[in-house]
Amino acid sequence: MTTAEPMSRLRLVNPRGTELPTTEFRMNDRSGGLAGKRLGLMENSKANADALLHELGDILNARHGFSEVRYYSKHHASLPAKQDVIDSILGEVDYLITGVGD
Repeated sequence: MTTAEPMSRLRLVNPRGTELPTTEFRMNDRSGGLAGKRLGLMENSKANADALLHELGDILNARHGFSEVRYYSKHHASLPAKQDVIDSILGEVDYLITGVGD
């Protein structure tokens, strides 16, 4: 399957609990590689999330050669990230992975 083909078997779920449109979903074109890109890792303030994401960051950076790996923390595990944190992340990284602990 190419990225231009519709992904009819992929179901997106909105974490806010609201319904997403049922229109056709297409994935964004891929950049051709991760080398030189900026990776962000956000933990949810629960125990061990930071350790997990630091280990993941080391593994991914060794494998893909990011230009930078940045770490972020949410202020509370059960609340969304604050808007100023989100706005900051949008300008600082190309990819973001979030992780939980416990």
